[in-house]
Amino acid sequence: MSDKLIEVATTDAPLLARARAAMHGRAAIETALSEVAERLRQARGAVRPEEDVLDIALASVLDGGAVPDDVGPQVLKIRHGNEAAWAEASVLGPLESRLRERLLAVHRERVDDALAVLRPELDTVISQAGPVLAQLGDVDSADAAISADRVQQWREAVAMAARYDALRRAQRILVSAAVTPQTHISDRVSAEARALVDDFGTVRDADRHYPEVGGTDVNRSEVRTGEVRIFSGRLVTSDHSDRPVRPRPWLTGDVLDDLRFVCRADVRAWVPTLGQLTGARDEHQARIQDEARAEAEQRPGDEPEQRILRTGRTMPPPPAALIDRLAREELGESV
Repeated sequence: MSDKLIEVATTDAPLLARARAAMHGRAAIETALSEVAERLRQARGAVRPEEDVLDIALASVLDGGAVPDDVGPQVLKIRHGNEAAWAEASVLGPLESRLRERLLAVHRERVDDALAVLRPELDTVISQAGPVLAQLGDVDSADAAISADRVQQWREAVAMAARYDALRRAQRILVSAAVTPQTHISDRVSAEARALVDDFGTVRDADRHYPEVGGTDVNRSEVRTGEVRIFSGRLVTSDHSDRPVRPRPWLTGDVLDDLRFVCRADVRAWVPTLGQLTGARDEHQARIQDEARAEAEQRPGDEPEQRILRTGRTMPPPPAALIDRLAREELGESV
């Protein structure tokens, strides 16, 4: 895989299970996988070595008895049983693999159905948390809640924050299964999916909510914004930057603070479809490229204006020496 997977420590299992259950076809595949796994276990356990018949015959002879008359039929019985078990396993093994492939496909194709289950939960959390947070005010710790006589509001706010955090965890897991190549379904989240959800799948119009840092509106797709210049018709960004790391005001590391932010009147929290999510990312990146190009074109010291060929490539102006030589030739002067 191209992205390192990060283990998700805790999830709201009922919420995630309800979301996954909304994926049409998933339940049938999971039931079939359980049945196939059990039959594979039985088939592999049914295989017996033919040497068992030899051991029985040897024990009989050593005890003074005769060689059993049915050693041949017993070997044939074991052999036929083994062949049947091997034949069943040879079918069930590939069947299990194909079912797992189909399960992965269902997660990619039906992720929007699962995400739809999270939206009412988000609406409920925000609608219930809003009044509680208003009563809680700027209380930000249990001690402060005790001092302000708002213990009940604090407990309710913490519970709401936990529900909100579980919802975002489930969202990341579902998106990761849809956008990241995997070998099996798990509660793991790729770095790509985490960034996608955190940057564009938490609030609408994310660019509007970046705070001003040092008087400059931080509104860039890069984690660090380097100097942008035009070189040979292309945008080139330097690796270094004096500007600060781009903050996410809805992802502070404190779940209660995150909930406070998404409950603000000017913020539109959402659980977008996969298409809306990637579309928001693509629009953001296109806008940043346009802004960077406009900024770079106005920067002094960049390359002079170049002529654009019909093919879209750029041609630098001819050197002065070439122009002088052509002029001399035109005038009939020796070069």
